[in-house]
Amino acid sequence: MKTQHEQAAAQPAERPDLVAWRRRHALRSSSAATAVPSGRTYRRSPKHRDRRYVS
Repeated sequence: MKTQHEQAAAQPAERPDLVAWRRRHALRSSSAATAVPSGRTYRRSPKHRDRRYVS
């Protein structure tokens, strides 16, 4: 029976760019990728609202 270290040495190491891609892909396809509502969203508001009372 092989140890984990021997098994890791027997398999070729995965390319670092593929490891990074796999991690990003898993994050994007998971539920953690859902948008979180932010308080900084665009809201349409009346411009120069103080000027309509001054005339």
